Amino acid sequence: MPDPIVSPAPKPLLTREELRKYINDQGIPLGASTLDKLCMPSCYQGPEVEAWWGPRPLYDPERGLQWAKGRLTKTRIRKS
Repeated sequence: MPDPIVSPAPKPLLTREELRKYINDQGIPLGASTLDKLCMPSCYQGPEVEAWWGPRPLYDPERGLQWAKGRLTKTRIRKS
C-alpha cells in the first residue's frame, strides 16, 4: 500500500507585534512604530494581510519576512 502524501503543516498566522519580533529574530531591525506607520491605511506599504480575526490583521511569517527583505537596500538614499 503506498504511503499517503503528507503536506507540511502551515505556519501559524502572526499578529503585527509577533511578526515584528519574528523579523527581528531573523536579523532585520524593525521597530514597532515603524511597522505600525507602514501598515496605516493612509500609507499601505506594510506586509500583505493574510486574514483578519475581528479587527486584528494576521500575517504569514514567511511573506512578512520576504516583505522586510524587499525593503533592504545596499546603499543609503540621501534626500536633499
